Amino acid sequence: MAISRRLVQRFQWSASLRDSRIVLDRTWLCLSAAALAWSDYESRRRSRQSFCETEPGRSSIIKFRVDNDRPGLLSEATEVLKKQHLNIKDARISTADDSRAEHVYIVQDKLSGAGLSEDRLAQAVNQVREALRQLAAGDCRAEPWPRYCSADVAKHTTPEQGIWVSYKDGVYDITKFVANHPGGTDKIMLAAGKAIDPFWRIYQQHTGRGNALELLESMRIGDLSDPPQADDRSSCPFSTDPERHPGLIFHNNKPCNAELPAELMLDAWLTPNPVWFIRHHHPVPIMDHDQYRLVVDGVGTKSVTLSLEDLKSRFLKREVVATLQCGGNRRSELDQIEKTSGIPWGFGAMSTAKWGGVYLREVLQHCAGLSHENVEAFEVKHIIFKGLDSMEASIPVQKALSPYGDVLLAYEMNGESLPKEHGAPVRIIVPGVVGVRNVKWVGKITASQEEAQGPWQRGIAYKGFSPNVKELTGIDIEKIPSMQDLPVQSAIVFPKAGSTVELDDIEVKGFAWSGGGRGIVRVDLSLDDGKTWITADLQDGKDQAYNRAWAWTFWEASVPVPDSLKGKDITILCRAVDSAYSSLAAKVRVQVVAERPPCPSMSQRGTQPERPEPLWNLRGLNCNCWHRVSIRHQDD
Repeated sequence: MAISRRLVQRFQWSASLRDSRIVLDRTWLCLSAAALAWSDYESRRRSRQSFCETEPGRSSIIKFRVDNDRPGLLSEATEVLKKQHLNIKDARISTADDSRAEHVYIVQDKLSGAGLSEDRLAQAVNQVREALRQLAAGDCRAEPWPRYCSADVAKHTTPEQGIWVSYKDGVYDITKFVANHPGGTDKIMLAAGKAIDPFWRIYQQHTGRGNALELLESMRIGDLSDPPQADDRSSCPFSTDPERHPGLIFHNNKPCNAELPAELMLDAWLTPNPVWFIRHHHPVPIMDHDQYRLVVDGVGTKSVTLSLEDLKSRFLKREVVATLQCGGNRRSELDQIEKTSGIPWGFGAMSTAKWGGVYLREVLQHCAGLSHENVEAFEVKHIIFKGLDSMEASIPVQKALSPYGDVLLAYEMNGESLPKEHGAPVRIIVPGVVGVRNVKWVGKITASQEEAQGPWQRGIAYKGFSPNVKELTGIDIEKIPSMQDLPVQSAIVFPKAGSTVELDDIEVKGFAWSGGGRGIVRVDLSLDDGKTWITADLQDGKDQAYNRAWAWTFWEASVPVPDSLKGKDITILCRAVDSAYSSLAAKVRVQVVAERPPCPSMSQRGTQPERPEPLWNLRGLNCNCWHRVSIRHQDD
């Protein structure tokens, strides 16, 4: 990701000018050229913690405020600065928020023609102080901001307490600004009590041209005494894990499991990499891309070893837009019936990206020699993926070799090199299949007559059970199929549960998705418990190829509130229908018989079941019932 190299440093000084006082309020070192790309996220973070050498054509800005301005003062100060080997590109007077005159100097080093480096900036500050002495016959003294720590900032997250954020080494009170935030209150409140730096790295309009930084500085209330530092956790196996975006909803940190917040879900059809949901089972492995090797072997193949450069140079680059979803997405709804085993995900354990890489089938067939004849002759059933983090999973060979399966060895994500967090240098993308089969940091691919070993394939982790199964005593887990394709899914993202709406037409927005490449053909909404329905308008994602609709579809609708529900609590329902067009029973009733033998809990294909109770299973998988959001209508 490109980030701005704008580095801000503030100094505040005061001096007497006869009976008046001059305040040097802020000094900025502004490196305002185009944002530069760093090779990886950590180097970008390090670059933000230190000043960088300036380049020709850039300028620094020096500002100070004057209580009682007088004619000629700006010109006199300019001449003094010129004598200090500073090239004054521009000098002007404006009025500050406190009605004092503000003198602004845009300067460059006269010898280099560049903006000021850190050392040169400190020297320039001394020169400004000297200029003030010459003009004011008085001394300058520092007037530092109050200092706060991150814990102080974290206490201020509501209008009553004051809403504070930090940015680099500054602390800001944004309470009065929140309601006027151009991106919406819900977006800016994600950063309440936190650092806004990670958010601005996603929404780069804040650090590009414009007045976002200037506006933020007007809300400054102090300095941050403990800017984030790199943790010394060398003894911890998770110490080398990458820095994560604080806007994610974290369920665990070691290993990291975090979901995409609803407030960011509909901002872009392709989820920005920093806020992609994270599902890890182990620490993120340390990887040298130059030393990376992928081994391909197994029955019916000739063993080959490929480097990252081999994948890029020997095969055509392919791109696939695909949504990945954890099998436990929406598990928290099943937990409300009875506690399940697993992370209590909301509906944010899924995200979408454009993946770039090479087709797995081309590597298997043209490089490793796994022809269809060899598949039959050697009875190959599964293709096993082994990650460098010891993760192991497999998919049926038919999916791996299908020209319509689009299984990818991915080394790019949303047009950038695959992030360390999400499997760099190479991961498997298996569109339409449960997320756990999309193995990250893949180091070995094996053609096999059996599916993968291990708990994520043959254990209980990703197998569905009947609702009557409360314990696994006496159950042969090996006989229960592992999850592959996922059922149709949808959720209401806006309005949020518990919110109040005033209009008589409720704007409702959300997403829908189905596994196996089945496209979304319809999304229905109801305000009266399914008695009547209105059809939503499908938006981004509606025109995907038949049976290759790997990505989610956004939808929206304006739903009129009937007179009988005005001024009352309302529950909005949504259900999606995919291209399988299964039966749309208005009421789904499943009787659970205790004596019934255990079987996989399979959700309906084509449409979503009404209630979560028939879907309950010990592991909390495949929750895809109608999504419900309760709100309050406020009648005028």
